Amino acid sequence: MQNNQEKKIEAVTKMALQFLAEAIGQCPVGLERSTNPDIVFAVVGFQYGAIQSAAYVAGLGEDASAGITADVLGRINGMDKERISKFLALMPTLAEKEYPPIGIGGNSIIGFFNSITDEEKLAKSVSLREILHQIEEM
Repeated sequence: MQNNQEKKIEAVTKMALQFLAEAIGQCPVGLERSTNPDIVFAVVGFQYGAIQSAAYVAGLGEDASAGITADVLGRINGMDKERISKFLALMPTLAEKEYPPIGIGGNSIIGFFNSITDEEKLAKSVSLREILHQIEEM
């Protein structure tokens, strides 16, 4: 049973990293240095939603999901544990309030991995870029 759980955690981590690397690769250069809080929260919210959705589909519980989320956010954003903890403390509240980037991230990762063609995958991976474009227009 434990071995199956570990395999699921490893698979979800790999899937999330692959998808988020692709999504971030479709975004403007310098995204990782943004100090605009709207952009930072949108990116982290999108990532959070994607990871949570992948963990849910894999049948993982809250503890495993939280561990994967902390690991992936740290790796992909270069964040330390303290900063990750601060974001993770806020994300469930934002999810309750239906913060759009969280839902979009959750739907995008599932669509990405269910896509048959490269064009479909690309369409799902650009959703983060579209969110950021909308923020910039505000």
